[in-house]
Amino acid sequence: MGVASTRRRRRARTRHGAELAGAGVAGAALAYLLDPDRGRRRRHVLRDRAVALGRRGARRTARHVRYAGSTAVGVGKGAVARRRMPHEREYDDVTLAHKVESELFRPAGSPKGAVSVNVNDGVVELRGQLADRALIARLGHAAARVEGVRRVENLLHTPGSPPGHSPPSDPADVRRRAGANGARRGG
Repeated sequence: MGVASTRRRRRARTRHGAELAGAGVAGAALAYLLDPDRGRRRRHVLRDRAVALGRRGARRTARHVRYAGSTAVGVGKGAVARRRMPHEREYDDVTLAHKVESELFRPAGSPKGAVSVNVNDGVVELRGQLADRALIARLGHAAARVEGVRRVENLLHTPGSPPGHSPPSDPADVRRRAGANGARRGG
């Protein structure tokens, strides 16, 4: 007798035991469902539960399909929108001044009345008098981080120091801006 024949006999006994257990379970289920007194009710309950389980599964599957579909549509529309959006928006001077003011004066205790914000062609000028040099530098950096700002002229000064002045403009640049503004106004 070899090792292989011993293994075959063990597998056959295991298979035979599993078949007996399966036959026992099937017999018990049939006896449960075909009981002359309560079998009819048990069959109906089993059928109703199976149908309900199938209906819940179908609803769950439909819900997952709708979710996946709407998610895919949203991802697609987001990709299209990102592709169409310019990387940096251009704001008119008034809107840009309001954006800069919102950023600078948002924190509590900010110097709202002491700082004047002017914008001309995307160039922000901060004017006023503040006691703290560090605050002056922070306001200049915060203004430069606002989207749409091309350059910041920080003309804020401390008490006792002379106020800053705007750098002289190039006459050709002034004429170009005046012509562009006149064309926008219709004149």
